[in-house]
Amino acid sequence: MMTEKLLAELPPYTQSDDERAIAFSQLGDKLFNELAERMATQHQYRLLFEHTLQPELFQQIKVAAAGYISACLNSPIILSEAEMLERLLEARNNLPNYTGTGLLMPKKEHTLAFNVFQKSVAEAFYQLGANDLIDAVDLPVNLRMVYGKTSPEKMALPFASSKCHSDVWAGVHADATVVVLPLFGDIDHITIEAGEMPREMELSAMRVMSDFAEGQDVPMVVSYTDAKLRHGTMYFNDARGLHQTVRRKTEGLRISVDFRFRRKFNAAYRAMVASTVGGVEADMSVPYEEWLKVGKETLIVFDETVEQFKQNQRPNAPVPLYTRGYRLVKMFD
Repeated sequence: MMTEKLLAELPPYTQSDDERAIAFSQLGDKLFNELAERMATQHQYRLLFEHTLQPELFQQIKVAAAGYISACLNSPIILSEAEMLERLLEARNNLPNYTGTGLLMPKKEHTLAFNVFQKSVAEAFYQLGANDLIDAVDLPVNLRMVYGKTSPEKMALPFASSKCHSDVWAGVHADATVVVLPLFGDIDHITIEAGEMPREMELSAMRVMSDFAEGQDVPMVVSYTDAKLRHGTMYFNDARGLHQTVRRKTEGLRISVDFRFRRKFNAAYRAMVASTVGGVEADMSVPYEEWLKVGKETLIVFDETVEQFKQNQRPNAPVPLYTRGYRLVKMFD
């Protein structure tokens, strides 16, 4: 494998900060390109590639996501896409498990529906062809709903996605790859814009911040202007990349799934970056083999009910970016 060659090419730590920064960027590119060679159906940009899912796999995820969202809406049946979007627009201020960062957090009442959703995403991801390279993956995956209309308070949250950012700034590992799959809604006007910071800034920018605004001096020098979101296409963004939510309309909403994964055979790359301990979120990743079992051999269980979640809400508490508070239960002896 080319990994041994990458390790041999890594410059010694005695080199200057500038040389080390460029070495980090170049090694990161090689590792990311290796993923793209195995997984991408299109790789137009340095830090972003795409994989268009087989229609049946995408349909499976859509049905499972609709089942989970319908459960959150207390519907006894899986709603049609049009009815689901209409009801979500009506209920946006009355969904207690919907957070200011766009996360629709599963609670006890949604456990079974969410397991079906988690399993559907994992099955599609497994089909991409790089399983021997995957080390750990976020559990659970995140279902996010981004409304065109939002309040100034939510826009001002420390980790609001409308601020240009790298996920590392919130505590995500610097060697992670960010995956986004648009599922429903208006992805033309409620979308994501991505790009690159200067190569020489990538290494120093791989640090935890208390607010995405702390990174406002890190410019986006290359913008991926032609990278338009499409339903059914997975987008893979290197953690060094910059991105932000953009709202061009105040009507409608966009629903997507996102998660992060770390790859194997990159110990030297990981060692070049200071630990991200102290971020707003704990490490959400589990070994890939464990991630793949959820919904098949194990169940991810959420013990907190919707009512308990409402009662436990505290004013001025940090708004979670990812779902916490679950346990894994073996389905079979």
